[in-house]
Amino acid sequence: MPLPDNTRLHAYTPDDLADVRQLHALAFRVLAAGHHDAAQIAAHEDLIAAAAYAADLARSNLVLARHDTDGLIATAGWLALEDRPHTARIRKVFVHPAWARRGLARALVQAAEQAAARAGYPNLYVRANVNAVPLYLALGYRTEAHGIMPAGSAELPVVYMTKPAS
Repeated sequence: MPLPDNTRLHAYTPDDLADVRQLHALAFRVLAAGHHDAAQIAAHEDLIAAAAYAADLARSNLVLARHDTDGLIATAGWLALEDRPHTARIRKVFVHPAWARRGLARALVQAAEQAAARAGYPNLYVRANVNAVPLYLALGYRTEAHGIMPAGSAELPVVYMTKPAS
């Protein structure tokens, strides 16, 4: 799926940190609200604001989608999994609520999948927030297990999903 007009992709740099934090917090607060309570959303925002989040972003092969007038509108990345040979974990998939359901998440996840495959990681894994499960199912992922992601003072329900190399 093509990106919207006037949108460009670029790799994450530390200069993007404030924008990424703002987007991730907003996207989760708005788009995941139907699946999480206020305490879970606040705990997730605390994770995003934590100092360790910057290092996590830097190691995530993160790609950002910027619109000429709206700024940062989406992110997605991947990380090699040490415990699963030839497997990348898709991560940090967030879309600005004003741009949701227009194919951005699909386009960025597919770009992350392709980048991971080019780097030697054709098998894919995701720890999906429950609100994102339909996206991953539509992209060919299969549920492996249900679980909990610790988020400081709260726990978030997640679904572990895999997609074998095609």
